[in-house]
Amino acid sequence: MHVVVTGGAGYIGSHACKALKQAGFTPVVFDNLTTGWAEAVKFGPLFKGDLLDRAALDACFAQYKPVAVMHFAALSLVGESMTNPGKYWRTNVNGSLNLIEATLAAGVKNFVFSSTCATYGELDGVALDEDTPQTPIN
Repeated sequence: MHVVVTGGAGYIGSHACKALKQAGFTPVVFDNLTTGWAEAVKFGPLFKGDLLDRAALDACFAQYKPVAVMHFAALSLVGESMTNPGKYWRTNVNGSLNLIEATLAAGVKNFVFSSTCATYGELDGVALDEDTPQTPIN
């Protein structure tokens, strides 16, 4: 069974791919490699594409027929996001919506979205758990 992992060539995504493989799934990494590395794709195929390219998403879904999607792809540099907000909006918002629409069109019912610990605000060394209140600062 295939699971599409966006951003699977990055740090967190590649570790998710390892866990998926160990659990008996075949991770399919969908990544444009702008911040990820092809060398990190070790547990399944790499489908090079961009979240803003709906045709590439549809082709990936048609080829691999995934049972789930795990979404880790995003731009995440706070400083750059302040100087180039349009780029971040296009990638993080429009790209995610494009992925969600492609997921729905393919009939995939399982979707995991990975956000950021920055939604918790400044915690000064406090340990986080699932009940920690979110108090984003930007």
